Amino acid sequence: MGKLSIKANFFARRAWLAVMIAVACSGCSLIPKEEEPLKPPLVKPVKENYELAEVKTGTLIKRISGVATVESTNVKNHEFVGVSGKIQQVLATNGAAVKKGDPLIVLDPGDSAIVQKEKERDYEQALYNLDQAKATQDAAKMKIRLMELEIAKLRLDDARRAVEGKTLRAQMDGVITFVDSAKPGDTVQPNKTYVIVSDPKAIRLAYSSPNTADMLEVQAGMPVEVTVKNETLEGKVVQSPSNAPPTDNKQLAEKYAKTIYIALPEGALDLPLGSSADIKIVTRQKENVLIAPPRTVMQYLGRSYVKVLDGESIKEVDVEKGLETPDGIEIVKGLKEGQKLILQ
Repeated sequence: MGKLSIKANFFARRAWLAVMIAVACSGCSLIPKEEEPLKPPLVKPVKENYELAEVKTGTLIKRISGVATVESTNVKNHEFVGVSGKIQQVLATNGAAVKKGDPLIVLDPGDSAIVQKEKERDYEQALYNLDQAKATQDAAKMKIRLMELEIAKLRLDDARRAVEGKTLRAQMDGVITFVDSAKPGDTVQPNKTYVIVSDPKAIRLAYSSPNTADMLEVQAGMPVEVTVKNETLEGKVVQSPSNAPPTDNKQLAEKYAKTIYIALPEGALDLPLGSSADIKIVTRQKENVLIAPPRTVMQYLGRSYVKVLDGESIKEVDVEKGLETPDGIEIVKGLKEGQKLILQ
């Protein structure tokens, strides 16, 4: 009985093991096979659209244009010479018309007025003494009194000049174009310009620019297109940085180095001082040249080149430049008319 039981258990375990192996094997077949990844679809690259410009033959004009100011060619700087004191009254106002001799600035007379009165008294006394000497018919006394009168007159003249020097007066007819900011109570400084009077009938245009290279291309005698109040007329360059007169005045030399002066036709327009006018000056002009837009020409380490679209390919081409303007660049070498350039 015991042996049969042992055998039965043995066969039962073997049967159970066979069933489990079968189940395991069948389970393996239930797991789906890993699929191969799909290949990405073939996409045709999008053709890039470039902004293009064409090399053309034409005319290049280089010009200077801007706004010029009307100024006088005849000006007088007014300053106190050999006079000291404090300002009592400022009569000058910017833009006011003045006549020669009109007072501009008056200083405190101080003792000078009293001194003048004293000298006037001394002069009158000398005149009286001379008359008394004439009555005596004494030649020696008359000679002395005459000398005393001459001395009194010289001293009186000095006193009057001292008083007159306390008033700064206009040296000519004109318009006041500058007044210093000095005010009553300020002490005057020697050799300082306090007022400028300008002749409004003697005018010219002045145009300044820091672009020294372009300004040096302007020569005296060049025509200038001047536009003011919707009217156009032709002026002429009379002075430019290239022909400016030499000067030891540093401030004036700096002004000449960046300023063009333009003469206007006589009686062309009645332009007030300080008003403005538009100007154009052609400095260089070239015809029948190859022109490339400025945005197509690139610079790198001294190299000038463009990108040329040739079919569907792009190639860099070195170029030699000529005249350059804001409207276009002359291509002396490297390109031919009709080529397509890529704008940058």
